[in-house]
Amino acid sequence: MTRRPRILFGEHSTQRPAIERLVDHDRFDVAFAAFDGADFAPFDLVVPLRLEEFAAARRANADRRRAVLPSPELVALCDDKLLFNRRLIALGFGDAIPALLPDDTDAYPFVRKVRRGDFGAGIRMVRGAGDDAPVPDSFAQVAVAGMDEYVLHLLRVDGAVRYSLCYRYDMGDPLAIRGGAQGARGIHPADPEPARATCLAILDALGFEGTCCFNYKLEADRPMILELNPRFGGSLVGDVTGYVAAHLDAIA
Repeated sequence: MTRRPRILFGEHSTQRPAIERLVDHDRFDVAFAAFDGADFAPFDLVVPLRLEEFAAARRANADRRRAVLPSPELVALCDDKLLFNRRLIALGFGDAIPALLPDDTDAYPFVRKVRRGDFGAGIRMVRGAGDDAPVPDSFAQVAVAGMDEYVLHLLRVDGAVRYSLCYRYDMGDPLAIRGGAQGARGIHPADPEPARATCLAILDALGFEGTCCFNYKLEADRPMILELNPRFGGSLVGDVTGYVAAHLDAIA
C-alpha cells in the first residue's frame, strides 16, 4: 500500500474542525499540533495557521523540504497594515490601495484601522464625526464602497504560482467591514482576472514566496488592495485538499 503523505497543521479553533471535515483523508494523513516543541520530522508538509506558528515552522524547515514560507521580514511587513500600505506606495502601487488620510481627517466616510489585527478586529467604518474616537496605533484610510469583497489565495514558489483560488463575498452593504462582527450574506467562486496581474506584480516586487491571500474590492474594475495576509486564509479551507496537493507538488 502506498503511504499517504503526512500533513501537520497548526492549531486554530475554527479552521481545525473545518479542515478535518473537508480534507480528503483517503489521500492525506492529517494531524494538528501546537508548533512549539512539535516533532516535524515525520511530516511531509507543515501548514501554520497562525502567524505566531511561523517561527517554529521555519526552524524545522530550513531546507524548504516541508513547506515554502514567506520570510520573517515579509510576515512582519504584512502584519503591519500601515507599513504594508506605505511599502506598496514606495514600490509604485499607490493606485492600487485606498489613499491614506491624515489622522484628523473629516473626509467621511473613511476607515480607521489598527495597524495589527485579524478578521476585522480593530477596523471601524467612520461615517461621521460621532463615529470616530482616538484609537492607539491606528491610521485612517479612504473607504472603498462596494457590495462585494474578494479574496484571492495564492501559493507562489520560485516565482511561479502553483495554486490559486478566488472567492467573492456578498456583504449586503457597500461600506461593510468583513470580520467577526459582520459576516457575508454569501460566498461564491469568482474570476480572479481583474486583480490577478496586480496581485502577482505586488508579490514579485516584494519577493514574496509561500502562501498568502489578498483581500480587495473592485473600483471601476480596478483592484483596490485592502490587505495581504501572509498565511493560510480561512476560506482556503474549502479547497484544502487541492491546496495541500499543490503545495506537496511544489516542494517535491
